[in-house]
Amino acid sequence: MSISKVGIIGSGTMGFGIAQVCAQAGIATIVVKATPGAVDKPKAKFESGLAKAVERGKMEAAVRDGILANFTITDQESAVADCDLVVESIIEDIGLKKALFERLEGICRPDAILATNTSTLSVTAMMAICQHRARFAGLHFFNPAPVMSLVEVIHGFETSDETLRELVAFCEAIDKEPVVVQDTTGFIVNRLLTPYMLNAIRMLERGTGTIDTIDKAMMTGAGMPMGPFTLADYIGLDVVIAMSQNIFEDVRQDHHSPPHTLVRLVQLGYLGRKTGKGFYDYATRPPIGNPALVHPVI
Repeated sequence: MSISKVGIIGSGTMGFGIAQVCAQAGIATIVVKATPGAVDKPKAKFESGLAKAVERGKMEAAVRDGILANFTITDQESAVADCDLVVESIIEDIGLKKALFERLEGICRPDAILATNTSTLSVTAMMAICQHRARFAGLHFFNPAPVMSLVEVIHGFETSDETLRELVAFCEAIDKEPVVVQDTTGFIVNRLLTPYMLNAIRMLERGTGTIDTIDKAMMTGAGMPMGPFTLADYIGLDVVIAMSQNIFEDVRQDHHSPPHTLVRLVQLGYLGRKTGKGFYDYATRPPIGNPALVHPVI
């Protein structure tokens, strides 16, 4: 089976990012809005984003027109019934994801591939509620999906080799770099990046360095495009703590647990760039580093 029609459940940043990549590659793409409300607002936001990219010279008008020609948005899950691949990109809640895949099994063709874009949750746990488990896998894009080239293709416990081959070929067809990963919490990138950020916070707590000096040291000494605190703020501290908790639940090793400072910042609602304050206060000063040069993040 070649993948010529893709359904994406979720109209957030990642859902639309994946949709843009697929539609730009000439693949018919259907986005299903997973939350209540009309589709007009997210559709307008998607179209506005493409228009701004054209205005700034980052995209040709013809490319924009091609994306829109291959793109559809709806609030009906039944619209993905004839898709070859359906990718889930909703909130990181395993209960909601399981319920979604249970519904999708009653909607999609038996040979359609079902995939989750989760960053840290167990692919096998979601697969367990499915009858056709061989066609289930993880397909983890990174943010921003139109820019980041990496896609982690996650091998769940009963994912078939044929499904993996199809997904690797699909990634290559949409001009992405696939890596096949076993189903381990955090997979490769977030399993390495999360402890990196947690260790930096613990160094701060021990007084080894300041936020500024630790960020600067990792940029100038290790060649990182962002220091660990800038990166954590960019991702969102609520997301970082969730990744930490998921990995800790899996391995039960103390160095994967959320540090005290991270817990307190999240409790106070200081979640990073999206709230204007995290490790840095964005109202008073920029962070160390260039957020335009980003790590692959969830």
